[in-house]
Amino acid sequence: MHVGNLTYLRMTMKPEQLKDPQLISFRRLQPRYFTVWTFVLHIVHAWVGIVCDYLILYNSKTKHYKLPKHLKGFKDTLFSAILWPSTWVVFSVFWTLFLYDRNLIYPDFLDKILTSTSNHIMHTAIVPVVLWEVCFRPRVQPRSHKRNIFHLAFHLLLYFAVLTYTYIEQNIWIYPIFGVFYGTIYFPLLPITVGVIAFTFYFLQWTLNNYIWSSVTKIKKVR
Repeated sequence: MHVGNLTYLRMTMKPEQLKDPQLISFRRLQPRYFTVWTFVLHIVHAWVGIVCDYLILYNSKTKHYKLPKHLKGFKDTLFSAILWPSTWVVFSVFWTLFLYDRNLIYPDFLDKILTSTSNHIMHTAIVPVVLWEVCFRPRVQPRSHKRNIFHLAFHLLLYFAVLTYTYIEQNIWIYPIFGVFYGTIYFPLLPITVGVIAFTFYFLQWTLNNYIWSSVTKIKKVR
């Protein structure tokens, strides 16, 4: 989905767009957007999932076959600790600000290069993907959440470090809302809010997971 979207955007890019100063800056800084980080993680998770499925099918005749411990651990940690909460941060923050004042998060000039469909692929379609994973793939809640919390905290801190470095280097905030609040007492609320959303959804996934799969277990017992 994301690879197709990127390919389409490159194929439909017009010559005049290559000379637009705003779009030139956007393309140069594109790898520093949290949305881009998130859909790249979606692509990585999808490829790892394909590898896991291939190994399971290839070894289907082997009794009690189990995926390599580190491969399964990487896939589970990537999804639970980073991909799920990041997806909900992108969806909830983007659409809340977009509906309130799009210029705080998605300036008008981006309409020159990003279609409405591309916008929804990056900021909306990512939600059904992670919901599908939770609803149709049983997972065991970890006894301790320390490792996952560490990974999520590191991911968010790394991103805010990149965001701050971009401001120091380029003298711009790639998300306009940071420029609006920069220099005010409310500025720290932005990363704090993102952190609260991320950690809230991290723990909600286990509530949802336990609700869905405990119900399935009860049905099996009744039968």
